[in-house]
Amino acid sequence: MEEFRAWKWMVPGTGFAALFVGLLFLQETGWRYAMFCGSGVAIVMVILAAQTVAGFRAYFRQVEVDQLVSRRRALADTAEVRLFEASRGMHPEAVRMLLKHRIEVWRIKELPSQDLLLPILDADPRITLPFLEHVLRNSNPFSIMPKRMLSDKSHSFDPRGVVTDYDQYDALHKLLEGRMWLTAGFGNQPGQWIEPWNPELIARRFGVTLYEEEEDVIEKLEVVGEQ
Repeated sequence: MEEFRAWKWMVPGTGFAALFVGLLFLQETGWRYAMFCGSGVAIVMVILAAQTVAGFRAYFRQVEVDQLVSRRRALADTAEVRLFEASRGMHPEAVRMLLKHRIEVWRIKELPSQDLLLPILDADPRITLPFLEHVLRNSNPFSIMPKRMLSDKSHSFDPRGVVTDYDQYDALHKLLEGRMWLTAGFGNQPGQWIEPWNPELIARRFGVTLYEEEEDVIEKLEVVGEQ
């Protein structure tokens, strides 16, 4: 606090208090010139009061400024700043080697294209489209794929690692049961398809192609037949 000191508001405040006591004393004496003297004293008291208030505000404003400056200096005085200040007396080659060892190298791994897209079912966002295809392709015309064909606590069909294969199976089973396409499982036995539903019809309902190779062959045969 170089600009504003405590005495700059304490001295006028002390003078104001002393004049106030003197003014009260003049009123008690009953002197005939007390009114005129009291008017002059009151004017001086007003000036001292204004100086006291202004000095008090300026003093505490300077205190806040000093605290802010100290805080900013503390934030700016980091380990990096101290290191580079100390490097002023070092040889340039030593500084260059020091900076070279401080370089961070990031190795970016390229993701497969299929990991950039994760299609999920709108009916249940926990079920991914690859999982639905896997279950339907391994199901038979009578029952759904058994749950034991999956691995517990595995995330083979969820690259995010959020939903396990068992959880997806339970969600899919519950979804198909709720739509009356599949019966509930009994013990270790998987649920049975409810006619007329089967894996091919359910795959077509969700827009999934189970046997791409066979369809390609059929299309090629149709083209040849037309020719």
